[in-house]
Amino acid sequence: MNNFELKQLRQLLFLSQAEAAKYIGDVEPRSWQRWEKGTSPIPTDVISQMQMLSLTRQDLLDSLPDFDHYNYKYFDTIEEYAAESGVKSVVKWRLSQSVAAQLFSEKSARIWRAEEIIRDED
Repeated sequence: MNNFELKQLRQLLFLSQAEAAKYIGDVEPRSWQRWEKGTSPIPTDVISQMQMLSLTRQDLLDSLPDFDHYNYKYFDTIEEYAAESGVKSVVKWRLSQSVAAQLFSEKSARIWRAEEIIRDED
C-alpha cells in the first residue's frame, strides 16, 4: 500500500487523520500525516488493518443489505450508533457510515435515472 492508497482508504472509511492515527495506528496525528505524504513508511500492521477494514466494507456492500441492521443505517453520532449496536467503536461506526452512504448513493442514482432527473447534456 502506498501513501495515496492509504489516504483514499481512510477517506473512504470516513475517518479523519486524527481518528485513523488514534484508533488504527495508535500514533500521533503527525505520524499519520507523514505516512499519507509519503515521507515515512507505513507500518505493516496499519496496512493490514486498513486492508481488513476495506474488505469488511466490501463484504457488507456485496451482501444483501438488511436496512434495519445498524451496519446499514446512518447515525449522526457515535452515541446513536452505540445505542443501537451496543458497540462504541469509532472505526466500526465510521465503517457503517461509509456503507450507508454508498448504498444511499446507489439507491438515489437509480431513482434519479428512472425519473430522468439527471439528463446528459451533449
